[in-house]
Amino acid sequence: MADQISKNKSNSGKASPQPSDKTKTGVRFKKVKKISKSIKQIESEMSQIQSQMARIGKDLTAVLHLVETKKN
Repeated sequence: MADQISKNKSNSGKASPQPSDKTKTGVRFKKVKKISKSIKQIESEMSQIQSQMARIGKDLTAVLHLVETKKN
């Protein structure tokens, strides 16, 4: 009986060494969800950068055109 009590005490404060498949799946799902969210955020930022670069390109083209017309 004392042997059982000591086993219960040692196991009560610790998590099982092998997490269950449900726990593993839950952790994986959370990681995948977090990575997916990060990818979507990066894609959104890239889209904004592309828009800004397009505007910069248009502005530079306009400046170049003005410089050329001033030379003539």
